Amino acid sequence: MKPAEVDWEKLLLEATGKVQFAVEALAVQGNRDQIVGVGASGDRTIVADKRAEDELLDALFRIEGVRVLSEEAGEIGDSKARVLAVVDPIDGSSNFEKGIPFYCTSVAIANGASLKDIYFGIVRNLVSGEVYTATKGGGAKKNGKKIRTSKTTELSKAVVGIDISRASEETLEGLLPLIGRVSRQVHYGANALEICLMAEGKTDAFVDVRGRMRTVDFAAAQLIATEAGGVVSAPEGSELRPSMDLESRFSFVASSNKGLHRKILECLDGDNLRAS
Repeated sequence: MKPAEVDWEKLLLEATGKVQFAVEALAVQGNRDQIVGVGASGDRTIVADKRAEDELLDALFRIEGVRVLSEEAGEIGDSKARVLAVVDPIDGSSNFEKGIPFYCTSVAIANGASLKDIYFGIVRNLVSGEVYTATKGGGAKKNGKKIRTSKTTELSKAVVGIDISRASEETLEGLLPLIGRVSRQVHYGANALEICLMAEGKTDAFVDVRGRMRTVDFAAAQLIATEAGGVVSAPEGSELRPSMDLESRFSFVASSNKGLHRKILECLDGDNLRAS
């Protein structure tokens, strides 16, 4: 089957469902922390990462003319293929290892090599089975029903996800004005899924200015967020243009609407963030 003939939603709903089944089986067996190697990104690969990736690759390579960028396997397939699948088999692997019930799998499909070229994205919560999807220009859905971001514009009323894991002292200092003004700061340990929480209006923004984000963690979720009405940019407000590879790292701010986004950007200490 050729990419133009594929119902990506149907294909990836089935594939991510198999991922959930496989990961649940490993959890039941108590096999949460077995290390099976080192992925292409340089992170250690646990058995759940490998099992999840195998299920996704099995589905994707049924399609002619597709190459894959995955956190574990790296870039594989026909290097000349225009259609690119950007895959994070398990976002929140550390949560899975510890038995913390918050982790997901995500896949984005692009017809080029930039975020603008992504035209379908899916993120599945591997604990609850909830599925977020988006088609470029077609809106975002959760379990097949349309979702929208919140209308919260006041920082004092906003619940904001902020990833400060292994952040430098300079970055933490730069975030203090924002942390001090929001209603509540949260972080659950799986950024793709946290962006989806913002997309459905459960939180109001998500901020990661550590310079550590990769496109495999971000690609599908950012499409879901923007199709739900959200705004995504670099911390200084410019358009994000990360390379579609495993080496590039970047920072970003995702907000539920333009008004809140502007206020968050104004809060961030640009000099300190740049210093990090």
